[in-house]
Parts: sequence; C-alpha cells; structure tokens
Amino acid sequence: MQKKVSILLAALITLSILAVCVPVKASLGNINVNSKTAPSPATTIRLGENVSLYFGTVIWSGGTIDLYLSTNGYAALNYTTDIKYGPTFKVSDLKTSAKKEITSGELKYTIGYNWINGTVAKALEVPGGDYYIKAFDGITSAVAVTDNYITIKATFVVEPTFGPGQASIKLIGYALPANDYANLSYGSTPGANKIKDLYQADSKGKFTYSMLAPDLKADLPAGEQVEIADTIWFWMTVNSTAQTENASFSEYRRGLKQLKADTVATAGDKKLFGNYTDFSVSPLVNVKVLGDLIIVGKWFHPGTLNVVWDKTTIMGTATANATHGWFNSTFTVPISYKGKHNVTIDDGKTLFLFYVNVIPTLVLKPDEGPVETTVTAYGYGFTKSTTTTTYNATLWWDYVDACERELYNLTKTKVGTNGQFTVQFVVPHTVGGEHTVNATEDDPAKTWASDIFTVKASLILSPSTFYNNGTMVTVNGTGLAYQKVYDLNLDNHKDFLVTGNCVGDVTLKFVAAAGFQPGVHVMTVYAVTNSSGLNPSYETHLLFTVNSLERDVLVDKLDEALDNLDEIKESLGDLTDLVADESTHLDSVKAALLAAIETARGDISALAQQLADIETQATTAAQQASSAAASSSTAATNASDAAVAAKGAQSTASGISIAVYGAVILSLIAALASIVAVITLQRKVAG
Repeated sequence: MQKKVSILLAALITLSILAVCVPVKASLGNINVNSKTAPSPATTIRLGENVSLYFGTVIWSGGTIDLYLSTNGYAALNYTTDIKYGPTFKVSDLKTSAKKEITSGELKYTIGYNWINGTVAKALEVPGGDYYIKAFDGITSAVAVTDNYITIKATFVVEPTFGPGQASIKLIGYALPANDYANLSYGSTPGANKIKDLYQADSKGKFTYSMLAPDLKADLPAGEQVEIADTIWFWMTVNSTAQTENASFSEYRRGLKQLKADTVATAGDKKLFGNYTDFSVSPLVNVKVLGDLIIVGKWFHPGTLNVVWDKTTIMGTATANATHGWFNSTFTVPISYKGKHNVTIDDGKTLFLFYVNVIPTLVLKPDEGPVETTVTAYGYGFTKSTTTTTYNATLWWDYVDACERELYNLTKTKVGTNGQFTVQFVVPHTVGGEHTVNATEDDPAKTWASDIFTVKASLILSPSTFYNNGTMVTVNGTGLAYQKVYDLNLDNHKDFLVTGNCVGDVTLKFVAAAGFQPGVHVMTVYAVTNSSGLNPSYETHLLFTVNSLERDVLVDKLDEALDNLDEIKESLGDLTDLVADESTHLDSVKAALLAAIETARGDISALAQQLADIETQATTAAQQASSAAASSSTAATNASDAAVAAKGAQSTASGISIAVYGAVILSLIAALASIVAVITLQRKVAG
C-alpha cells in the first residue's frame, strides 16, 4: 500500500514540473496608446479616425494578432461583448524594423517597429463611450490590453458629399450614446434652419435621416466657366451630451456641357457654359428650322425639365439624373425666322436661358425616293419680301449626269413676307444616291440653304403584264449609282450583274416563254457590297404577273356557264313545290363555278377539286330533274353526262388540256339547258 502511494505522489510531482515547462499560448503586458511610454495619454477619436498602438512591452506566445474593442480593461477576452476590428496581423510584421502597409477594404493600416497604426472603422457601429483595446494571439483568458481607455465620441457625415440642388442625401450619425437623440439643422450655424429635432439613434448609437438637399438655385454666369460648388453645412447636436458636429455638402451650379445642331459648342474639361450664354455670337451654334438641337446639361435639379423656345413654344422635356443632374436630350427647332432666338430650361426651381442662331433652312419632303418622285420643298429663314420688294428663290439640283456634272434648274418661287416659301418639283432622271438641292435667294445677301435628297433605284417592265407565249419583255432600271455593280434576281435566283450608266439607267430584255408559270413573279435588285458577292444590300423589287392564253379561254367558258346558270335561277322564281329544291342545288352549282373561275385565274392545276365539286352538284341536279317529270329523261341524261364529263376531267387534272376543260364546260351548259326544258314542261303541266 505504501508503495502505491509513493508512485502516485511521484506522478503528481512530475506533472507539476511539466506544467511549468510547457509555455502558455497568450499575450502578456500592456499596450500604450499614442505613446511609447506609460502611462498613455487620454485619447478621444471619432469612428473612422486613426489610433496608434505601441506593443514594445508586450510578450507574445502566438504568431498572429487580432484587435478588439472592449468596455472593460481586464486581460481577458469576451467574444460576446468585445468587438473585433481591423485585419489579422502577424507578430513578425509587428516586430520587424520596417513599415508595412496593409489594406482592408477602404481601410489602411501600417505595422512595424512594434507599432500598429490604423482606422477604427465606422462599420463597427458601436455606441459612444470609453473603450479599451485588447490584443488576442491565442488564449482568451490572457490577452494584452491598453493601459488606458480611448473615448469614442459621436460622428456625423453626409452621403453623398456632393451633387446638384435637391439631390437625395442621407445625414448619418455614428457612436451616439445608445438610443440617444439628435437635433438636425443646416446653415452657417447650428439651428439656423431646422431639419428635425430629437431624431433617435438605435441601440448601437447610429441613425440615418434621408432628405433632399436644399436647392440654392445657383447657376454659372454667362460664358465658359470652371465648375463651381457652394458649400452647405449640416449640423448635428447630441441631446444628452450637447456634442455638436457638422458635415458639408458641395452643391454644384447649373451649366451646359454641350450644344449640338448645325454647329457644335462643347465646354472644356471641368468647365460648363453658364446662364445667359449667347451662342448666336460666340461660341456660335447655328440651328436649322425643324432640325435637331441636342442639349447636354449638368447639375440641374433632378427630375423633369421643360424646354421652351422663345418663352412661348414648348420644345419638349428632359430628365436630369439624381447623382449629377445630368441630361442629354434632342429637341426639334420650331418654325422660326432667321437670327437670334432664346431657349429656356425650367427645372421647376429656376430658369436657365441661352441663345442660338437660326440659319436659312431648306426641308425636303419626302427626302428620298425614285426618279420622278414629286417633292415638296419648304424654305424657312430667308430674307422677307415686302410690299415694295419681292425676292425669289431658285432651286438647283447638284447634277443629273455623273459623267458631266452640271447644276440643274428645278424651279423658281416667291419668298413670302414671313421669309418662307413652299414649292414642288419632280426628281429629274439622274443617278442614284445622295444629291444636294440648293435654294438661292436673289436678295442682296444671296441667302441660301440646302438639303439632301437620296435617289433610290426603281424597276419598270414593258409590257407590265404579258403572256408566256414568247413575249419579249424589256426591264428598265433607273436611279442606280454610276458604275456600281448590282445583282438583278428573278424569282430569287441570281441571274444578272448590271451597272448604272451616267444617268443611273440599265436596260435588259428577256423572253417570257412556257417556262414562266402563270401567276405573280418578282424581280429584285441587290447592291453588290464586295468582290465576293457576299452580304448583298437590298435596293428595290418589282412584282409582275404572267398570264396564260389557255387560262383565259377557260375562264371565258366558265363565265358563260355562270351566265346560263343565272338565267335558270331567274326562271325558277315562280315554280311550284315540285321543283322547289332545284333552286338550292343550282346555288351550289353556281358557287362551285365561281370557285373554279377564281382558281383558273390563278393556277389551272388547282382546278381538280373544284371540278369534283361541280360533278357532285351536277349529279344532284340531274336526279332532281329526273324526278320532276318522266318526260324529261333527256334533261336528266344530259345532266348526268355533264357529271360524268366533270368527273373524267377531274381524274385527269394532272395532265389536263384546254380541250378537256372545254368539253366539260360544254357538257355542263347542255345539262343546264335541259334543266330549263324540264322547268318549262312543268309550267305547262301546272297550267
């Protein structure tokens, strides 16, 4: 027994010795704040500001360091109440004799020479108060801690920090005492313009108040100016501590970045054109009546802007965005006299005005089409005729012949007392593509304006309709570009390569023989865009109809049968009940004939089904005629023969000739004549 006790005591002694020899993984000692020597001075910061920590007297057992904020100064870590901040640092980086920059998101830290300097982030969202900083390197029950606390006081910011008047902004408070209140205002001093009193923070000392920035209604002065912002100061006063903080918002002044019409004015880098800038002088912006005016503005009140011409005519609206008050919109210049005009931008808060110069304008409607298109020319902004002096404008086409380019006189017209005119002309026989039409006035200044008309390709067939019996057909193309290669397709098959001559014409011929099926065909023109013939560009097309002599003869015979049927229908009008059903069956025969006629006019080969219908109706008619009177057996026989003929024609429809169709029609006419005889006989019996 004594031997066992001795062994147990020896084991306990050995374990106690081993416990002393195994190192405890912990950090020991105090951290100094903003100082190498103790005691550390009192330190007050705001969230988002830096604090410097000196670890020269700390003993490390781990290889990494995490920093925590704690409301107590005990050398122990509580994961529940203590709050980690910053990245994980290396002890080796801390103890080295060099500085190392570490970035964590938008936060930056410097480590080395036993110092760590970095930001206590706003993202921590802790209430204001006194906090110790602890360094954890492995054991929560033994951590290094600052010898003095730091005081975190309330922070106040505006987000975003710049923008246009009435931009959407947020006033944000951090690190207020938990659940405390703040008084918010703006102006040169706290309380100058009240926003909100006693606005409550949450349990972490944070609040967010959303609002629109006040609009100072400021704009840049006339001319090209450097972008300028006015500062608006916002104020926060903490209710329990009376701490007062401010934050600024830079509100930029309205201006124009660019005007673009017939000429362009663009402000330089970080510059804008101010209110009342005169673009009719310098920088010059010429605009055309009914032309586009592009306006690009910046720092305007976010939302809808109304744009007005000469303070009376609404040009339209634009929308300025929320972040920069930016808009880029296109407007149409109203009908106006030439010279200086003003444009006003009304953003609901203030008016911004500038001037532009209207120049003489020629507008062509339409502005594209084939040769011989009738065009209406509208002239605006010309020198006005008076009661004593009349001015005229002459319209000129740039050239007709691409080989001998000379001006072509289109027409001449009087300019009205309002400086406007309207006149029509016909596009001359010329090459395809863009052509300049110029209107020149005979006033002393020789006022002029021009516009572009695009001549498009067109096709004409002569004759326009024809038979597939060897007719010679001529294709005339106009409005083709000079020496440009075109692919002329017939029924979507590549057939001919052609080029336009000096006046944009091309002519070719083809023979319409039996190979042309009766019906509608298409001829299409494609411009060849490269040497390989790939990626053709569509220019124009023409639909035309090929007729058939056989089809026309057949249609004539069917029309004849239809006429006879109408006569029979008329004679049935006053018959007795004995033949009352005959009228209904004749209607069916008539409907079948009409369908056959329509089919014959389009495609002979499709007549088979219609003839089958006629056969059925003719058979029924024969049966009715037979029952009407025994003495009318001839009529029934003839009607039956017609049915047989129709059936025979239908059965051979795939290779049927005009002779067979003629026989069917003649048989049908004979049957109808027999029915008339029956009707006549019945009338006599009834009499």
